[in-house]
Amino acid sequence: MIKKLQEEISKYVNKNPKIKEAQQTQKLQKAIPLKLQKGIEEITIKNTTIIIKTKSPSWRQEITFFKKEIIKEIDKNFRNYNINKVTIL
Repeated sequence: MIKKLQEEISKYVNKNPKIKEAQQTQKLQKAIPLKLQKGIEEITIKNTTIIIKTKSPSWRQEITFFKKEIIKEIDKNFRNYNINKVTIL
C-alpha cells in the first residue's frame, strides 16, 4: 500500500507537539525584519505575548524600537495569533 508522504509527515508533526512548536516559531522568525534577525537568539510564544531573547543589550535596544512593526507584521501574516505584547530579554 502506497501512502502519501505529505500526509504521513503532517500526521507525525501533529502527534509531536515539540516539532509543531518549532515550526511555528520558525514561521514567526520570517515575520521579523531581516536586519533584526541577526541579534535574536530565540523566540517563544506564551498566550498573547511574544518573548524575544537577544544576543546583547544593544540588540535589545534596537529591537525595542521595532516592537510595533513586529506586532503589525505578525498580525498581517498570521491572523490566528492574537499578539498584544512583545517582551524583549
